[in-house]
Amino acid sequence: MVDDEKYAIEGLISMLDWNRFQGELTGTASSGEEAVALMETLIPDVIISDIKMGGMNGIELARIVHEKNENIQMILLTAHGEFEFARQAIQYGVIDYILKPITREKIGQLNDLLARKQEQLLLQRKSYLTVWDDSLKQQLLEALKTNDRGILDEFFQSALFAELMNGNDCNPVGIQLINYLYAYLNDMNLEQQAISYSRNETMETFLDMTSRQEKMDYIITKYYDLLTSVSQQKSAHTEAIAAYAFRYIGEHYCEPDFNLSGLSYAMHVSLSHLSTVFKQTTGNNLISYVTELRLEKARELLSDMQYSISEVAALSGYSDAKYFAKLFKKKMGSTPSEYRNLIIQGGIDGN
Repeated sequence: MVDDEKYAIEGLISMLDWNRFQGELTGTASSGEEAVALMETLIPDVIISDIKMGGMNGIELARIVHEKNENIQMILLTAHGEFEFARQAIQYGVIDYILKPITREKIGQLNDLLARKQEQLLLQRKSYLTVWDDSLKQQLLEALKTNDRGILDEFFQSALFAELMNGNDCNPVGIQLINYLYAYLNDMNLEQQAISYSRNETMETFLDMTSRQEKMDYIITKYYDLLTSVSQQKSAHTEAIAAYAFRYIGEHYCEPDFNLSGLSYAMHVSLSHLSTVFKQTTGNNLISYVTELRLEKARELLSDMQYSISEVAALSGYSDAKYFAKLFKKKMGSTPSEYRNLIIQGGIDGN
């Protein structure tokens, strides 16, 4: 409380219903200058100040308080003749005005106002704790992993996000949301030094911003930019894996010891991931593709009479001639020998 009249401060202290709004008096000052000095060690939620004081007036105090900590709100005590003058202080976080003289009715209004402020603070604190709730973290990480913009849209357009970023804990809330982004990047097995550098740069940029709206827009942009980037990277990554697999298979499919496990090992990716990517890219599964290549090679070799059936099998990638014959008949409708005879008789073009 700030007033240059000692008895006015004592009167307010004695008449306010502190229990109703769970209030605690953090300090009193007899001038604006003294109040500013107290703010070096005290951070109140609300300052109640007379508008007219010797030296610094209440409006000037409101301006300085707002510059030092915009989360601190003020209530000004003002006379009728000062009311219009006091209205200009609304830009400095003044939440209400109480007209003097201070009667019991006015004290009731002040108690109501402080009770509403307490409810607001409790709601902000509850929202603040939500950011540290693992369920929100998992929700956001899942949205990033599945490229679900709907989940992000819902969160960033919610009253919760706006309340968090406009509350007293804007910076720690923002930093935690940024941490979630980099928790996701850590799971992508990217270069750790690059991630650390990017995280530090992102946090520094965020903390340097002075506008809350700018901070909100920055976090939103970071999330959506990451979605776009990851989507593009995944697309490029998928295409690269498929291209490498095509080339490797083309060079090795005729080798009898060629197998899919060896392929995945050579590419440094899991067999399940390789199979999934190949299927998504080509519409065909790996084993079917390799089989098609081998049988096509076998058909080509069968038209060359210098090779025996066993040699055709081996040169097509099958060390077991019986298995090759069985597979060939299943896929082509005839045994390798029958197929060769058809070529000899001119029933099939072997080229």
